[in-house]
Amino acid sequence: MTGRTITGRAAGEASVKGRRELAALNDALTLAERGLGRQTTAALMARLLRVAAMFPRSVDDTLMWQVTDLVTGDDVSDGVKLTLIRMGWASIVQAQYRAHGLRMAAAPKCRQAAAA
Repeated sequence: MTGRTITGRAAGEASVKGRRELAALNDALTLAERGLGRQTTAALMARLLRVAAMFPRSVDDTLMWQVTDLVTGDDVSDGVKLTLIRMGWASIVQAQYRAHGLRMAAAPKCRQAAAA
């Protein structure tokens, strides 16, 4: 994740795809926290890293590497790992809220169709 450059899209508003991925990660984390998810903590961490790459200004690289080390290690339980991944997800959501406010994850055309 180091050495990336901020592109025009990354510096501006997050893409619809990024917001959808963030929402999908929330759903997967919620299922895992309830014991219903099929994904391992390592898979959830990989999804968090992919989402974090879509929002480069929202997350510090060193923090993500520290969380990754804890999640992939054997030092903490799965419940603590899920909590760490949830905290990483929440930090991205909070940074996006500060930057852009609340936004729908659906595309503008979907919102127009729903309003009609």
